Amino acid sequence: MSMALTALLGMLVIAGSAATTYMISISRERLWLKSKKAEELYEKAEETCFDLCGFFRDRYELSQMVLTPHDGREIALINRRIVDLKILVGLYFPGLGHRLAGAVAATATAFDQLRLAQASDFSNRPQTLQMLDYAVSETKDSFERLKADILLAGQIDSVGRIASALFNRRPRQQSERILSAAA
Repeated sequence: MSMALTALLGMLVIAGSAATTYMISISRERLWLKSKKAEELYEKAEETCFDLCGFFRDRYELSQMVLTPHDGREIALINRRIVDLKILVGLYFPGLGHRLAGAVAATATAFDQLRLAQASDFSNRPQTLQMLDYAVSETKDSFERLKADILLAGQIDSVGRIASALFNRRPRQQSERILSAAA
């Protein structure tokens, strides 16, 4: 009986260590994937913001009250980038959906203001261009908030949820404090 009990205990130890190794491996793979997808999402958000700012910078000049017409190719590129952002957020970071929705809404408002500015007559142009400039600023700010949340969502401080709850509570609190410091 003692031999059978020893064998059973040995098998349980081996099975437990195999399960633990498997869980650690899976956790590390998930964290690696999460970090890569967060990096990809951040780059796409940065590219989208950069393209939007360039698009609007080329379309109006606030100091001279000048508007420049545009073609649809640039807008199609921006739309493709926004679709990529929606896919990444939907698949990997659904908690960032509200931030992305805010950035998309701000972008739509900026495009609406651009259409209003293009349709306005010369006497209303200063007000419409000022509103357009405000909408573009809000678009840029909303993308900056999205990028900051992406950095928080992609943080890697520990191997897994259970391990971080038990062992690594202090490093996460410290890293959040560092990220929130004013530059």
